[in-house]
Amino acid sequence: MAILGHRAVAAATALSPPRGREVDKVALDEAAHRNEREIAMEPDGVYLYCFARRGMAGDIRLPGIDGREGIAALEAGAVAAVFSRVPLNGFIGPDAEANLQDLRWVAPRACRHERVVEEVMRFGPVLPVRFGTVFSSQQPLEKLLAEKGEQISRVLDWVSDKEEWAVKGFVDTSKAREWLTAADPVLAERRRRMPDAPGARYLQQRRLDAEAGKALLLWRSAAAEQIRDEIQHEAVDVCPLKLQPQSGREGDREMTLNLAVLVLRDRLPEFHARAEAIGAAYAEQGLSVGVSGPWPPYNFCPPPETRQNETLGVLRSS
Repeated sequence: MAILGHRAVAAATALSPPRGREVDKVALDEAAHRNEREIAMEPDGVYLYCFARRGMAGDIRLPGIDGREGIAALEAGAVAAVFSRVPLNGFIGPDAEANLQDLRWVAPRACRHERVVEEVMRFGPVLPVRFGTVFSSQQPLEKLLAEKGEQISRVLDWVSDKEEWAVKGFVDTSKAREWLTAADPVLAERRRRMPDAPGARYLQQRRLDAEAGKALLLWRSAAAEQIRDEIQHEAVDVCPLKLQPQSGREGDREMTLNLAVLVLRDRLPEFHARAEAIGAAYAEQGLSVGVSGPWPPYNFCPPPETRQNETLGVLRSS
């Protein structure tokens, strides 16, 4: 999850409805008219979680980004902005840069952010906002809704019949290498002709392991591409995400596939059936495929950006 620039404490959004495969970006137009000194003097700002349909945010009783109660919805027309009050000094000022680099500070707040968005999603479609979007006061948010509410509403219309799901693949390298060595005729023949003498056998085994390792890398890449093509048949869109070599491990298994998949709700049975079939087909080869969701459509909603400003700098999602 991208962390947005902590110096941008007030913004407005410019949205265009998605067309075909392309989803136009959400641009957060600058709405602040104060300088940094004036902003720093105000103790609380407005932390934005997501946009939703009017009256569908529900009565949320969850802690906000800073652990305090007080999730609220600011409504205008058909759209609601879900927010809470937040001390600005966590996102702007001398401590902000250190906070946003400190996993102990970021992790619990990112989890609270996610819980609020997921709770809102229970009541209807959401347009999630990236972690760290803070307004200097409620007035810029009101202006945002007044100016861009219809465009936000069109994006909500677009995601209303769709869900984002995660498809991840983890490979057991030992099992996969063993399968490849047996399945590849060349590698299998070299294993069959291994000498009996311990010294010579050791050297031959090292060479065989090296060749099997190269074959494994090629196989992993081809398998990931094939799975993506198979999943695409049941999806509106598929977004490949970065593999997580350190955190993306399950025991001795390494991540080899990480997809965000946008699926029509009426195609969910077919999507799950295909994912299950893919997982069964690759299980003997040492590759397990798992599906989780639904998640807020972070990877298929327009990411927020702002234009550069002399006072507040640049706010850009990644």
